[in-house]
Amino acid sequence: MNDPIKKTLTVPLTAEEAFTLFTTKMDTWWPSAKFSVFGEKAKITFPNHKGGDIVETSEDGQRDVWGTLIAYDPGVFLSFTWHPGRPASEATVVTVEFTQTEAGTKCDLTHGGFGILGDTADAVSNSYLTGWDLVLGCYASAVKVPAMA
Repeated sequence: MNDPIKKTLTVPLTAEEAFTLFTTKMDTWWPSAKFSVFGEKAKITFPNHKGGDIVETSEDGQRDVWGTLIAYDPGVFLSFTWHPGRPASEATVVTVEFTQTEAGTKCDLTHGGFGILGDTADAVSNSYLTGWDLVLGCYASAVKVPAMA
């Protein structure tokens, strides 16, 4: 299965808030116990500019670059290479669009480019089918709805 994976969810936030939660606050919701190179105590940093690296850092300072931002339009769109635990030469591409709706913000995630992985493309893309469901479920669970005034 080398077709791009597409996932959509709506969160009760503005597009800017949804974007910020996904990016600069990624460390607060990413399921590191299940999906990380160094384990659940690692820190994840997401850059705020095109060309910046998404980095996981272990407790003892080891670093693993997960990907690099290739497009960055705050509150609207982002795209990045994606290769946690693998070399950059095996990077796939993830894009996320943030669209304001009456219900909040619709987040459309697309993950493609698995063909670069050769013989392992099918296995890796199939693992991301359910992996993104878990990750986006954690993202949705991290949404803090403000108290009524």
